[in-house]
Amino acid sequence: MAALDTDLRRTDQRTNVRVNPFWITSAEINKDVTNEVVALFAFPEAQGSFFLHEFVFEVGTLFAGGTPSIDIGYCTLDDPSVDLSFSGEDIDEYIPTACITEATAALYMPTSGHWFDARAANTVAIMTVVGADTVMPCITATVATGLTSGAGRLHVMVSKLP
Repeated sequence: MAALDTDLRRTDQRTNVRVNPFWITSAEINKDVTNEVVALFAFPEAQGSFFLHEFVFEVGTLFAGGTPSIDIGYCTLDDPSVDLSFSGEDIDEYIPTACITEATAALYMPTSGHWFDARAANTVAIMTVVGADTVMPCITATVATGLTSGAGRLHVMVSKLP
């Protein structure tokens, strides 16, 4: 069992006050989390289930230093009430690093990877998350070693399922 390095989940966006679908936005991913696996969004049982419509990674300030690389993936938090221990990691479940040009400020959507393939095949299972308090689904970012600058955010379009 491994532990996530940093928790960048935003607690201010967990209320669905808009109609479905709606966008959620991560905290900033920057050089402070270089060489880390960070939690961006987690889905507790009380929040229910969500359908994941779309992923967009925004490079606001170009990443530099080392070999810039960011993967957007999935894991499950074993018991987030205790710590950020996780398992079942798929480092590039949603956006593989090949889909992001980290050194160019722009918006990037997945053009390959597990989630992209599932969407093309209309495979619903990989496009949904079911909230849980233990073995909690979590969207992660794996950030390369040696970053000296850069900043980005993940935007996810979701619908709360009944």
